[in-house]
Amino acid sequence: MNRATRDKFASATDQSDLTAGNSCWETAPAIFAKLQEEYGFDVDLTADAQRALLPVWFGPGSPHAEDALLAPWTQYGTFGYSNPPYGAFIPKILRKAEAEASDGFSSLFVLPLRLTRGFRASVFHSHSVSEWLHPDKRLTFFENGEPRRDAKGTPTTAMFDSTILILRPGYFEYPRIAEWRVPDHVPAEFKRRKRAA
Repeated sequence: MNRATRDKFASATDQSDLTAGNSCWETAPAIFAKLQEEYGFDVDLTADAQRALLPVWFGPGSPHAEDALLAPWTQYGTFGYSNPPYGAFIPKILRKAEAEASDGFSSLFVLPLRLTRGFRASVFHSHSVSEWLHPDKRLTFFENGEPRRDAKGTPTTAMFDSTILILRPGYFEYPRIAEWRVPDHVPAEFKRRKRAA
C-alpha cells in the first residue's frame, strides 16, 4: 500500500508509535498463502487496487466498499483478512470486527505486537477473539511488491514482533494462544539481488 492510500485509511490519526514513516506494511505472498490455506479468506478488508490479495476487497478505489469501517462485511463474504494500517486505525478496525463477528463474520488480523493497555483491552475484553497466534520469528514485510530492505539493500525483518488475532462468531472467554510457524517468505531472487544505488 502506498503512502497516499495509507493516508486515506489513517487520516487524522496519531502515528507517533510507528517504527517507520510508512504504516502500511504489505504481507509477503508466502505468509498470505499459508494463512489462506489454513483459514480460507474471501474478503481483503484493508487493501487498495494495486495490492488487493483477494477479488473482493475494501479500500480506496474498491468497487465493493471504500471504507471497511462502514461496509457491511457479511454482504461480501464470511471470513476476512487484514494487515491494516498501523496506529490509531487498529482499535477502530478491531471494534468493527467484533461487531461483524456478532453478525456471523470471522476475521484475521496481522498486527504489530505492542502490549499497550488499549491492545490488551482489544484482546481480553473481546469475547470474539478466538485465537491469538504468535509468529515464531519476525516477519519481512513487502513494499511495492518487494521485501523491505535495510540501508545496504538487503531484505530485512521488521523491527518489531508481529501477532495474529482471529475473531469469530460466538463467545470466547479467553483466546487460544499458540505459536504460528512462519514459512520462508523472502524469495531467493530477492535475497541475492541488492537495490541499485
